[in-house]
Amino acid sequence: MADLSAARTPSEALAAIARLEVAAREAREWLAVDLVLDEGWSYADVARPLGITRQAASKAYADPVSTRMRRTVLGRAETLVIVGCGGAKLDRPAPAGRMYTGSYHQACRRAADRLGGRLLILSARYGLITPDTWIEPYELRMGQTGAVTVPILRAQARRLGMDSAGTVTVLAGRDYADAVSAIWPHAARPLDTARGIGPQMAALAELARGTTTQVAPGIGADRSAA
Repeated sequence: MADLSAARTPSEALAAIARLEVAAREAREWLAVDLVLDEGWSYADVARPLGITRQAASKAYADPVSTRMRRTVLGRAETLVIVGCGGAKLDRPAPAGRMYTGSYHQACRRAADRLGGRLLILSARYGLITPDTWIEPYELRMGQTGAVTVPILRAQARRLGMDSAGTVTVLAGRDYADAVSAIWPHAARPLDTARGIGPQMAALAELARGTTTQVAPGIGADRSAA
């Protein structure tokens, strides 16, 4: 609704409405699939509040249900590592894997390489992105006005097919790690016991060397990413 209220021309309003329609369609599909798989709803149950027939509901949601089931089974074997973005950036558009130039982000990347698995970057502006995603420079931190929200991150994780990843590690400060934990409550947070940039950098160096670092869920690290 914010995009629509901010529209200044009819074209911008139509574009905002189109985005709302896409978002509503995606939300409706994911809720229907959740209800079928998690709550045991039949397609007739789904059809009733939507005002459509059982056959129409089955046609609309049977494939997404099957896809989610297959992905959940496969996803349990997936290993995912998420690193926070960084305050120091290039001054031009670039792939996310090259955009962040700060020492903290680079230390996270070295640790992530050692851990292995699929790598995603959590950007305060763009959300969950792959290293080859082209982005523009920006100045924004998680938690600030305009930063990506948990519902958007959850939708992105689903689109990437990683919402059911079995092993997840987040290398980032508290605001970023909390957002990841909202999507994957089982995510490991190796930096939670490291208070301050120095201890965090030391912990990242240990991970990069392959040294086991104790994970203590629920203890927040200081923010040091942007």
